[in-house]
Amino acid sequence: MVAEFKAALLMPDDEELPVEAGFFELGMTSLLLTMVKQRLEEQLGRGISSTALFNQPTVERLTDYLASEVLADIFDVN
Repeated sequence: MVAEFKAALLMPDDEELPVEAGFFELGMTSLLLTMVKQRLEEQLGRGISSTALFNQPTVERLTDYLASEVLADIFDVN
């Protein structure tokens, strides 16, 4: 998932993405977030609510949300 955000932000592979920083602080736009969402949905084979990106406004929080809500059956999170 971090790779998708780094690609959208045109960050080099060796640069660290601050996962606790807000999407908009990182320079993301609504359009970039939509593109990342679509790529993640394709990779995960699951839909992601558009509001999740705004309710979980960091990579860290979005990762936790995806693991506990979207992919709960895979990670067996209760």
